[in-house]
Amino acid sequence: MRKQLFLSFIKDRSLLILFYLFNMSCIIAFFHLNERANTEILYPFSIGIFLLTVYLMIDGLNYYQGNKAIQLMLRGEYAELKPNTEEQKALYQLLQQKISEHTRKYNKMKEQKEESLYFLSHWLHFLKTPVSVIELIMNSDQSPTIEKIRRENARIYTSIEQALTMVRMESFENDLEIKAVDVLSTLRKIINERKRECISQSIFPMVECNTEQAFVVTDEKWNEILIDQIISNAIKYSSTKKGSKRLLFKIEKQERYVTLAIIDEGVGIPSYDLDRVFQPFFTGENGRKVTNSTGIGLYISKKIADKLGQQITVQSELERGTTVTIRWLAGSNKLF
Repeated sequence: MRKQLFLSFIKDRSLLILFYLFNMSCIIAFFHLNERANTEILYPFSIGIFLLTVYLMIDGLNYYQGNKAIQLMLRGEYAELKPNTEEQKALYQLLQQKISEHTRKYNKMKEQKEESLYFLSHWLHFLKTPVSVIELIMNSDQSPTIEKIRRENARIYTSIEQALTMVRMESFENDLEIKAVDVLSTLRKIINERKRECISQSIFPMVECNTEQAFVVTDEKWNEILIDQIISNAIKYSSTKKGSKRLLFKIEKQERYVTLAIIDEGVGIPSYDLDRVFQPFFTGENGRKVTNSTGIGLYISKKIADKLGQQITVQSELERGTTVTIRWLAGSNKLF
């Protein structure tokens, strides 16, 4: 850094140095031409160089202190910026003014965003009430027409839950509790909640696990949402194929990690769409075949996985099915 600042200082002061040397040369030449008997050149030149060196050392010290702090701040390191020259003081005042303006604008935008999220969250919660009431009313009737209404009502409920999840992720860190969670128990709970969908779409869930329990280090609630979104996608894109289909959940516990592979026998994803499946609202080729595609499920799963430090990958073969793999850090129920 010192070498870089030294070169920058010399470059900034090069015009001054050249002008000073030229001016000194002109003065020495003037006196030499006026008094031809005076042949002394080296002595006044040395004095001029000495004075220039003293000036550059003082100026360079001020330059180094201010610019060193700037370089450290540009690297993301803490540094206290103390302006020394009038130029640095003016720039420092301008910087403080711009920071103050930016802070005010940022705080205003933040307040507006928080207010919008607050009202959106409450509005979505109000929407859940009539949807739940409709579900309760329909439980007393099992006719085919009511069953269709129930499925559409479930789609509305799922969309509301996805929207609420997006809102909650804005304050993800405030709703986080890292502990040991049994993936097998979470998986069984979600499968049980979605058994009606599986039965109606002729999908048969199967769980394979090489251990009785599979504890991982994660947040229980967010982890459940992550897995549920993937299972929802697997059911949705398996429903378009006729006949019975398997939905395999393969849990493997290793020394440091636990992996869950969710393998469906759905329509699959074209290879040219695989790189974009985690983008928001991207439905790709399958979105034209499945009318209720939203392109949100995998996006939410990826966002949650990234925030929790988990790995999620997707492999697929067209018309054969899709495999979504999640990897967690292995945990123990004795640790938490």
